[in-house]
Amino acid sequence: MPIELEGVKSPMNFLIAVIIGAVVGGIGGFVLRSKQPNAIWLAPALGVVGALAASALATAVGDPGYGWKEATLQVVMAVVGVGVVGFLAIRGGQSGDAASTTT
Repeated sequence: MPIELEGVKSPMNFLIAVIIGAVVGGIGGFVLRSKQPNAIWLAPALGVVGALAASALATAVGDPGYGWKEATLQVVMAVVGVGVVGFLAIRGGQSGDAASTTT
């Protein structure tokens, strides 16, 4: 019989966070791959980081168990991670255009 401590989440919550982050990041990576070649691996990585950060934040705040609030926060934070990749693609494209016009 497993020992359950009150206030401690199971490792399954973090596994679900990795899955959510990988799915959101994978979709974002395919959408952004035309703008930035690194997006195919960078977007899922930052999606997973965002979802894990959301899970850690929910644990720190004291959200008991896994529910719709934590899942929603994980999706939102994963989308923010993919948005960072999109921002880097836009910003890198601007500096790349300036460099290509000077040569």
